[in-house]
Amino acid sequence: MVECWLPYGDTEVHVSIPLRDLVGVVEPKIGEVIRDVETAVREAAENPINCEALSEMAEASSISIGVDGSLPTETAISAISGLLGVIEERRGLEDVSIIIGFGLRTRGVGRILKLFRESLPREVEIRGHTAKSETEELGKTRRGTTVRVSKHLHEGEVRILIGEFHPDPLAGFKGPHTAILPQLSGFETIEADRRLYHQGSTGLGVVDDNPILRDSWEALKLAGVDASLLLVTDHGGGVIDILYGEAEAVWGEALAEYRDLYSVEVEPADIYILSPGGGRFDFDLYHSLWALKALGKPKRGDRIILVSECGEGLGAQGLLKLAGVEKLGELKRRYMLGGDVLHLLRSLQRAADILLVSTLPTHLAEPLGLEV
Repeated sequence: MVECWLPYGDTEVHVSIPLRDLVGVVEPKIGEVIRDVETAVREAAENPINCEALSEMAEASSISIGVDGSLPTETAISAISGLLGVIEERRGLEDVSIIIGFGLRTRGVGRILKLFRESLPREVEIRGHTAKSETEELGKTRRGTTVRVSKHLHEGEVRILIGEFHPDPLAGFKGPHTAILPQLSGFETIEADRRLYHQGSTGLGVVDDNPILRDSWEALKLAGVDASLLLVTDHGGGVIDILYGEAEAVWGEALAEYRDLYSVEVEPADIYILSPGGGRFDFDLYHSLWALKALGKPKRGDRIILVSECGEGLGAQGLLKLAGVEKLGELKRRYMLGGDVLHLLRSLQRAADILLVSTLPTHLAEPLGLEV
């Protein structure tokens, strides 16, 4: 038997597989993890790409730092501490605010915010932003998305983002743009942006002609961001590189350097056991189901086992209201948030059976055709 451990919430699920039946365990191997993230951030912030050093920007009357709240909390705290160290040396921490962007996540954010407040200087204002928080309307993208971004982020004279470079099932790769949209945006903005799932090529590592990627970059430009700290992470959330500078410049450099390293080849099999990656990805069903994008097109009769805690429920009303809709065209026509990932689920269910290992109640999973 081969013993495998898959991330599940804040713990792991144990799977025993007969050696003769194991095709392989697939996970990317990117690089060595940086041990002292805080020090590395300080160094990067003083050696920027295509913008002023942070110590020069710090002379502004107010600074707002927007953070992608899906980053591992300990990593995010280290990154923030690195930036604050540079700012404090230059002008103190008065009128510096931190906004943690949780996007669509509304449950469980209080616990995470508490960790930030316990770990960072008291004189710094720390706020959480969810899709229901107060926003500032900044304009529209060329695809018609009305961009509403955290009001508190927009209030800073200097605006800095902390984002993550990592494959994303919708935007291709995460970055400063996904720190803005979805993490620091309002609900209507996120819902309109996700509608673009039906209008072009999206998926893990898909960059060319990706409408969601382009839409989120336009949102970032409307937000008037001055600099971005980009943390390149491996599959476990470990930081392997740190870049600081103008948003497109740092993301472009990360893309050129690391894009191909995340690619893995999945050999054909009859059974796939899949984990979204643990607590920061599998907190609800909506975010968990996007992990299915990693599989491509299964053959008829395959079985997919999704190991996902879903402790915060469905995550999108569309998964409840559209659960009875089977036709893909009807899901497009009746679009609402949740219908996008349900479209993905229904397309896979045409060929494969999907089993969910989860705490999600059976009465919520079964209408979606998921065995629990």
